[in-house]
This record gives sequence, structure tokens and C-alpha cells, in this order.
Amino acid sequence: MKLLLSAALALVLGHTAGTKLVSENSPAPEFSSTTIDRKVMRLSNLKGKIVLLDLGAVNCPPCRLEMPILEGWHRKYGARGLVVVGLMEMNPTTRQVRKFLKERGVTYPVAVDLKEAIGKRYGLLAHPTTVLIDRVGKVIKAETGFVRGDEKSMEAAFLPLLSAAPGTGRPR
Repeated sequence: MKLLLSAALALVLGHTAGTKLVSENSPAPEFSSTTIDRKVMRLSNLKGKIVLLDLGAVNCPPCRLEMPILEGWHRKYGARGLVVVGLMEMNPTTRQVRKFLKERGVTYPVAVDLKEAIGKRYGLLAHPTTVLIDRVGKVIKAETGFVRGDEKSMEAAFLPLLSAAPGTGRPR
């Protein structure tokens, strides 16, 4: 069902039919962006951390449901090496993003993905798309869409990585 909804959203959003979500066990595409707090954020600077990259949109109802969960993980697991990173798509203004983040209580770093350049590298089909990247920069899991309950499989995927030895993807 989620796959059908994602395909329908891709058509509505105008994404090309040949677009394919980034593959698990492949290197995560490098990106660089400036957060709404004017800090440069590069994936390569996050090596050694577990990265949860979330591509969303201001006017996305499932994104609104997912963001408080991401914020909870940011607060709960940040000290253990989880970095939640948000990328807002569909060219919102900084003002729109700031208002949206305030409404949702989000404190993790968020940038605007101008012209969906980063989303294209990740094969974005619909919002939200969440990509889990291990400490060495490899994609572990990628999911498109969000319904309540989806967070359980993502958390189950990143928890073992948090206990992995830094510099490796393997548990200690």
C-alpha cells in the first residue's frame, strides 16, 4: 500500500518515472547544504556518526506526523552518536521552514534543498523519505512515506549501529 501511495505521490509531484530510491548497502551520496541557522552541513563531516537523513516538505501531512518522532530520537540518542538531519524540499522560504519547525518543536539541524538537488541524488520519490546512514557512510535503510508504526522498524535498524565500534559498521 505504501509503495502505491509513493508512486502516486511521485506522479503528482512530477518526479520522473525512472527515479529509483538510493540502494541499501551503497555509499550515501555526498551533499552539502546550509542550515536555516546558516551553518554549513556536509555529509562527509558526519563520518563516525549514525545519520538519519529525512527529506520532507512543509505542506506534507506525513512529515508532520514523523517529525516529533525524529525530534525524540534526536534528543534521546544524540549523545550516543545519532545525528538527525532534515532537508526541506519543494523550495519553501526560510520563514516558512522556521515557522514549520517551531510548530513541530524541531531542534535538529534542517536545511532547504534548493531545487531538490540532494533529493535527486537520493532518488527521492515522495515525502517524507528517510535514509539511515552508518558511521562509514553506507546506506543501511531507506524508506519512503510514513504511517504510524513505521518508526519501529527504523529504530530497530539504527539501535544496533549505535553500539557499533566507531569507524566501523559492526557491533562491538
